[in-house]
Amino acid sequence: MNKLSLTAVAGGLIVLASCSQEEVTKVVQNKDGFPISFRAGVSTRVNPDLNYIQNPATFYVSAYAPNHMSDTGVTPDSLFWDEPFYLMGANLYASSSNQKWPTREQSDKVEFFAYAPSLEEIQNAAFSQLDPTDPNYNNNLATYSKAIQFFNLCNDNVPLDPMGQQSTTFKDVTLYKGFKLGRFYVATDISKQVDFITSHISADVPENEDAANLGVELKFKHQLANIELRAFGSNDMYNIEIAGVRIGRPYTGNAIFNFCDGQGGVDFAAGGQWGISKNPQRLPVEYIYGGGDEIYRLGKFNNYNGGAVTSTTPHSTAANAESIMGKGGNAMVLPTKNGAWTGEANPWIAPKYSAFTGHGEDPYPDRNPKEWSADGEGDMYFSILLRVTLKPTGDELTTPQIYPYGNNTTMNVVYLEKEKSSNKIVGRVPSKTSTIGANNEIVEFGWAAVPVGVNWERGKKYVYTLDFSEGVGVQDPEDPKPGAPILGDGIKFSVSVEGWDEQTSNTTVPQE
Repeated sequence: MNKLSLTAVAGGLIVLASCSQEEVTKVVQNKDGFPISFRAGVSTRVNPDLNYIQNPATFYVSAYAPNHMSDTGVTPDSLFWDEPFYLMGANLYASSSNQKWPTREQSDKVEFFAYAPSLEEIQNAAFSQLDPTDPNYNNNLATYSKAIQFFNLCNDNVPLDPMGQQSTTFKDVTLYKGFKLGRFYVATDISKQVDFITSHISADVPENEDAANLGVELKFKHQLANIELRAFGSNDMYNIEIAGVRIGRPYTGNAIFNFCDGQGGVDFAAGGQWGISKNPQRLPVEYIYGGGDEIYRLGKFNNYNGGAVTSTTPHSTAANAESIMGKGGNAMVLPTKNGAWTGEANPWIAPKYSAFTGHGEDPYPDRNPKEWSADGEGDMYFSILLRVTLKPTGDELTTPQIYPYGNNTTMNVVYLEKEKSSNKIVGRVPSKTSTIGANNEIVEFGWAAVPVGVNWERGKKYVYTLDFSEGVGVQDPEDPKPGAPILGDGIKFSVSVEGWDEQTSNTTVPQE
């Protein structure tokens, strides 16, 4: 995930599905009101690699005075919209344009809706889904751009879909009148994802300057699910090295965030709700090590070096398992409910989606979209980019590679450039014969999958601890032989769930 300069970020693309631009751009001019300022707070970040423990550096606010109606008398005028507020010191935020409160004669309350990061950053995360080398890249970019509207909030009685068209319902959410943001897409490269947070408050117009100077308190909530994978393994025969993670297939797009409940009310504890399309986009999200990421080694890793067998720090028990997410950070995805991939029983799972996403030609045009549940059939899985070798004994000079297989026609091999003098990965290369640095070498890795059913909720962090002690799983759904066993039994795992915002609950649920 990107290490940004603000605390309020998440993964995806925001486009406002709502009223027309003309309905929201009229701004109330307040020459006599007091300057608006904020105090903000965001829960402590759970990913130490992301420096978001402190409050946001910048967030974006739209404001409406409910009592001050537009010329038509239908919708309230905006005081301002999509206005950046910057940290000015001592947890006090102000706008560079010195936005002001209305006078109490104009309105006695103001509704504030805030989010972070910037729309541009959220859009860039979404655009990263597209492959610039795809011959249809320009057409795909135009399609995405057309779907992405400017930041827009509107309060009306018309249900809207992400394109701003009238619609009855999204998945489990009726989008009645309210303040909405959409569309929202998640970057498929975990390192490019962002952590989306929002806040709303209905504030009284201050009676005097002292009251105004206190600042309005905004309490931000995380609106995505936070996913972390950890790993350990205790095996006397094999060395296992990890250099990447893949999470497939969470909800990654075609969603609206609505600040309001089903009746248009904004004063409820959840702070908003997601409208997920009945046919959500569901793409794998992944991160492959590079840029100095160190290979993660499982168990008591033996490596012959200069005539002696050496051992690295063990990751041999659940207690000393650590994150395998690398510099990409934890994954940030839309709330997802999806059953476990059934592996070899569904060898056609690789190109299968509940609905085709529109990239290229649909390989299964006659398939029927299905509703997915965590307990029923689905196509959800984790896949770990790994390398398995025999442990050296005695004075062996090499460690024979067990996986990836020598016959690469049965699987997709990932080639990584590695420093010879360390375990640091430089980056991915196209083939085993690619030109690399004089002091580097090319190592082979392959994906190993474990099916998992999920029911991820926004604002929660899910930590999965994978146990490779008895096996390394099955071949990835995108391999030529999806679901084929690799070595030993399947990967076992447990999951702990934490309230990302509250940080109060911590329960462990064992999984087969």
